[in-house]
Amino acid sequence: MALIIIRMVFKFNKQLWEYGRKVEDMALPVINKLYECDFKRNENDIYDILDFRDEEKKKIVEVKGRKILSTKFDETIITASKITAGFMEIDDGWEVYLVFVFLDKMFRYQLKENSEFKCKYTGTNCIQHYLIPINEMTEITDDEIKGSGSALLSPEAEEGPPEASGR
Repeated sequence: MALIIIRMVFKFNKQLWEYGRKVEDMALPVINKLYECDFKRNENDIYDILDFRDEEKKKIVEVKGRKILSTKFDETIITASKITAGFMEIDDGWEVYLVFVFLDKMFRYQLKENSEFKCKYTGTNCIQHYLIPINEMTEITDDEIKGSGSALLSPEAEEGPPEASGR
């Protein structure tokens, strides 16, 4: 009997990561105001699972940029590892929020211990994702965005979309 070892190597997409950082930077003032927090970026390395946390208020926010309009699909995807990490933080007493920044709108979703999602394996490397229905999210209003001092919803307004379409 032969032992076969399969190793998948994921090439780091620097352009997509930089785009994500810009979206996070633009969303930070909005989420600070919205959740009345002083979120700090997790800076352990580029592969941190969840983006921002406020240690004092025990709140965590994951920001996901989308290079599409919020009406293109009924659901948006998020990697299962982010949801799993969120559930672990909830078990430790944290509140966990997901913020989705589409080209036209921003939405928020509070992850709860009883949240359930459909699953889909997608992408070149067939990664497990959960599908979050957009109609179950709460839209972040224009007033909430403007009141935060953030000028744009998406970096696309400045530089156009990167190669990946983002769902």
